[in-house]
Amino acid sequence: MSGLNNVLEISGLEVRNLGSAGTYDGGTAAGGAAPLVRDLSLSVGAGEFVALVGGSGSGKTLTALSCLRLLPPQLGITSGSIRLGSVDVTAAGEQELTGVRGGQVGMLFQQPKRMFNPNRTVGQHLLEPLRIHGGLRGVRARDAAVEMLHEVGFDDPVRGFRAYPHQLSGGMAQRAMTAVALAGRPQLLLADEPTSALDKMLERQVLQLLDRERQERGLGVLYITHNIASVAPFADRVLVMDAGRIVESGPTARVLAAPQQDYTRELLAASQLAPDSRRRPAPAERDVLTLAGVHKTFGPRRRRHTVLEDVSLELKGGEILGILGQSGSGKSTLARAVVGLEKVTRGAISRHLEEAGSAPEATAVQLVFQEPHSSFDPRMTLRASMEAPLLRRRGLTAAARARRIADAMAEVELDESMLDRRPGQCSGGQLQRATIARALLLDPRVLICDEATSALDALTQRTVLNLLLRLQRDHRLSLIVISHDMDVVRYMCDRVAVLLDGRVIEVAETQAFFASPSHEHSRALVDAAIPCRGDHLRSLMRGAAAV
Repeated sequence: MSGLNNVLEISGLEVRNLGSAGTYDGGTAAGGAAPLVRDLSLSVGAGEFVALVGGSGSGKTLTALSCLRLLPPQLGITSGSIRLGSVDVTAAGEQELTGVRGGQVGMLFQQPKRMFNPNRTVGQHLLEPLRIHGGLRGVRARDAAVEMLHEVGFDDPVRGFRAYPHQLSGGMAQRAMTAVALAGRPQLLLADEPTSALDKMLERQVLQLLDRERQERGLGVLYITHNIASVAPFADRVLVMDAGRIVESGPTARVLAAPQQDYTRELLAASQLAPDSRRRPAPAERDVLTLAGVHKTFGPRRRRHTVLEDVSLELKGGEILGILGQSGSGKSTLARAVVGLEKVTRGAISRHLEEAGSAPEATAVQLVFQEPHSSFDPRMTLRASMEAPLLRRRGLTAAARARRIADAMAEVELDESMLDRRPGQCSGGQLQRATIARALLLDPRVLICDEATSALDALTQRTVLNLLLRLQRDHRLSLIVISHDMDVVRYMCDRVAVLLDGRVIEVAETQAFFASPSHEHSRALVDAAIPCRGDHLRSLMRGAAAV
């Protein structure tokens, strides 16, 4: 390709002694701002893959946003320098930065649907960088866009090209955002959890695509993740971040084999998620939820798209049912249909909750959304959003509502002071925990978790999963755990149902499923995750130690 992308060469990223600060009261970064990133230094060379690993709220995303001066007004850079090749980011004007963003430097965001213009198709988003930075127009640009969608895993890239962001699943939106970020053929890519919404097969496909880009044309990658195992085969170096600081760094093999810091060891240990061995009460014989021949289509008659096809399942009292499937298989649509947010085309969804507890029928089934930023009103504080459903409960005083909200926040290990923040002032992991807390406020009997831990670091993920298991035991909740993460399903679930193109292709007890899946697609899913994350990480650590 030719065009503006060749005007400026970005040889790499150099961050020296970076400090940033901000407030969460809606003001600006000036005056009484709390430090968020402290004395941080890192570098990414041409063709280098650097993994930035840390817990939720550690400052990883703020670091990436600082590199392109994309921080919101209430946050700001207070010290240090950032250089992209010859460009001094901390002193550059807006016009100079505009020439860098999207062209020389690409950015992959954690919440892709928030980054798309809802009034433009995926194709329109792709054509813009191809035109501006690649000099492509007309049929050549369209063909290049469709090819990029194919490379990032779209089975039907032409339909993906025509789709609007709201018509994509979370995983498909993440794949589309990857294509947009690479469309300008950047020399450096800042990737913030770009595969957290993808199944293991697609995660490996995207990582291999990035690896090919760096080998063939020297793409430098700063890859933000909470999953060390997924990037370990690709990363040259690992940087571990905690409380706004780099606490450990070094070659990937050394960090895996001999971590120097307790926090690094905790992250590695938490990543080794083994099946839950604690005794759980056996599920009741009585069904609390049944789906019979559920069918769901979208679109006009001539271009109708089937998302769910003849889905029949049952959930027993006190059971944890796992729903496995690749992104775009219909998992989230199924969840929304069960809680009544999607009207099914045909079939029946029946609740049998008369004896399941005292929760009102309207709130007895609650959904924890995959994308927490989309489930909160950005104009409201977390306190207002969480209090809203409680206002419908008669007999609850303001003091009682406040106590219930505070208790829910404590259960998901969030400080009560966060209730005064707005969604945009929270990290993805923090907001996901707030979403779970809000769902628990209404004492549900059935809780549907749609990728509820995909945005969480390993330490927080284990905390939330154990919280859900405790609540399930203590309150005899029935759970539907929708996930592409095999380890989460194996850790949590009594039974597993596998979705493929909107159809249930296999239902089995969890232990039997992982030992011997019967369907070809199920075997492919299991094979893609075997060795599973914990075993894979242990194998990598043993290999690194041998080196």
